[in-house]
Amino acid sequence: MMNFIFSEGRLDCRSEDGLPMGNITFPAVDERVVNIDHVFTSPVFRGQGVAEKMMDALMAHLEKEGKLARLTCPYSQHYIEKHPQWSHLVER
Repeated sequence: MMNFIFSEGRLDCRSEDGLPMGNITFPAVDERVVNIDHVFTSPVFRGQGVAEKMMDALMAHLEKEGKLARLTCPYSQHYIEKHPQWSHLVER
């Protein structure tokens, strides 16, 4: 199980034991747009779908908040290519 903790411009992911699994930084560009500039998974948790689950949670959060994403992190760009259901949230 993963716990997602949102703070301003940041999503942290922790295991049920409280171990840090990864994070995403997404500083605000303006009132409606955030820049997904870094996706990180702790080495011990790599290859387990952590980054994808964090992006799932972040995109749902952005949709709920009515925000768009600028994708400057290569992983975030790759994620959107594989998950076109979120493409309406990408800044054009």
